[in-house]
Amino acid sequence: MIKNLSKLLRPIAITSQKGFTLIELLVVIGILGVLAAALVATIDPFEQLKKANDANVKNTAVEFINANIRYYTTHSHMPWAPNGCNQGANPTSSALYPNLTDCLSSLVVDGEIKAAFTTVTGVLSAITINGTDTDITACFQPLSKAQRNDGNTKFDKNGRPIDTTLCGPASTACYWCSQ
Repeated sequence: MIKNLSKLLRPIAITSQKGFTLIELLVVIGILGVLAAALVATIDPFEQLKKANDANVKNTAVEFINANIRYYTTHSHMPWAPNGCNQGANPTSSALYPNLTDCLSSLVVDGEIKAAFTTVTGVLSAITINGTDTDITACFQPLSKAQRNDGNTKFDKNGRPIDTTLCGPASTACYWCSQ
């Protein structure tokens, strides 16, 4: 009789130890949820997207500046200097405001920039160009807090230095410029 009783209890004991209880599973899922929420709050995906956009605009501005410098080296004048490319005068200085998209055609024809560069109109519209017959500045207003807090974000949209106390992560008055 004792042998039969031990045989009956043995399978019950073995099968009851397999798997996790519902409580254990809920606790693990709850812990993973808290960790995931903390990770998302730490990373801030919207700020990361703004940083990526700022990096894209910054690279485009620098590439445009470099293309104009190469053009100037070859022709001894900026693309807008001899006959213009839809430029307007800057009311506060002798500088000119060349239209970025109009000036691109001269750079593309000369081989200083690829034709595909003209298709990034969303990025190009974020850049303000200020130039003279021999000089050029490209500025953009950063979207990310990190770029607004950068030490080089200390200009107005015309490329003139401004009071750095006005600049910071919450500021929208400061621009990053490349010359």
